[in-house]
Amino acid sequence: MDVADKLKILADAAKYDVSCASSGSERKGRLGAVGSAAASGICHSWTADGRCVSLLKLLYTNACRYDCTYCINRRSNDIPRAAFTPEEVAKLTMDFYRRNYIEGLFLSSAVAVSPDHTMERLIRVAEMLRHREHFNGYIHMKIIPGTDPDLVRRLGYLVDRVSANIEFATEEDLRLLAPDKQAQGIRSVMLSVRDEGMALLPALRSPTPAPRFVPAGQSTQMIVGAGRSNDRDILTRAESLYRQVQLKRVYYSAYVPVNPLALPGGIAPAAPLLREHRVYQAD
Repeated sequence: MDVADKLKILADAAKYDVSCASSGSERKGRLGAVGSAAASGICHSWTADGRCVSLLKLLYTNACRYDCTYCINRRSNDIPRAAFTPEEVAKLTMDFYRRNYIEGLFLSSAVAVSPDHTMERLIRVAEMLRHREHFNGYIHMKIIPGTDPDLVRRLGYLVDRVSANIEFATEEDLRLLAPDKQAQGIRSVMLSVRDEGMALLPALRSPTPAPRFVPAGQSTQMIVGAGRSNDRDILTRAESLYRQVQLKRVYYSAYVPVNPLALPGGIAPAAPLLREHRVYQAD
């Protein structure tokens, strides 16, 4: 599979993660007009100093070992699978940047082999961009829950923002809909980011420049409509995350069922839609 085919699959697969806002619209350039829009692949986010930047939004791979019933990339779903190499992601980012299509990269991934294995691949991308390509632009990467804290720290010194998706407001919903994921594993990587950032605070008062660790902070995402959480559950959980983990932003993603009915061959159905697609950004 060539890089263009991978890009088509893995840019489209990334559209369900709303931890950074995307246009969601596609318009071709036309005579007399300025610019165009792409439905997936390019999204917009905000840097620590408030600037809006365009990001190349990708999954590193959509071949997942987990079988979360709300996720299009779940193990039992019959979809095309693809995976980049670190070299391919770095080259795509630099090629798009040199053409002035983007100002940065948003890179997430399904869990391939193990959380640590996947995280090491994402770190390798960041290292190539920062050290080999001398890329000084904006990078937002996902932290895979369950990743070793040392890998979390390595990534944090390479990127501008990280995010680990909490997925649901209650542990019961997570247990029912994502049995391979552990609430403690998600929380632990968030706390690793918080604690490393707090440990650097004394260095900010030093005349020697302090190392930059996740300068744009961390964010997360909750899926609304797949679980049974009500608005009170969702907002209470969001408030606790802001206070305890010092998140910059909680995003809310309206659930879109995929393969809602059981299919021949024993493929498990997706989680049903349990509430209206009415998602409040209640920051």
